[in-house]
Amino acid sequence: MPRATLSQVEIASPDPARSAEFFHRVFGWDAMAVPWDGPTYVRMFPPAPAEPVGAGVLAPDAVGILDRLTIVVRIEGEPLTAVLDRVRAEGGEVALEPIPISTSGLYARFFDPDGNSFGLWQDRNTSNGSPESNVRPGAPPESAAG
Repeated sequence: MPRATLSQVEIASPDPARSAEFFHRVFGWDAMAVPWDGPTYVRMFPPAPAEPVGAGVLAPDAVGILDRLTIVVRIEGEPLTAVLDRVRAEGGEVALEPIPISTSGLYARFFDPDGNSFGLWQDRNTSNGSPESNVRPGAPPESAAG
């Protein structure tokens, strides 16, 4: 049987250099402009994942976990709230503050300055500090959808 594997994620932006700078400031990803005859293209270099890339299909819900195509980024070594603070500082919009997903981990969601949807995932055992440091008690989502 033929194989179909996830290869790369392309993020739409009217200003790829500005978008790449946003991701550098939020996640520390390096980037490089790619010379070619098409529209401006900036290649980003996130670190290699520790486990295979997966995919899933989830029904939209009122909580705002998902309502459109969303790129999920695994966060290790710092609380999700710290990442969301950088998202806000760099012009992104938090759509969902960290919430527990069963006993597996925590999930948060944001929109970059161009309105693209990103999820943040953190296994319960990879946060920097206690799981409670990732959740702002009583904090409602800033926006359930964008």
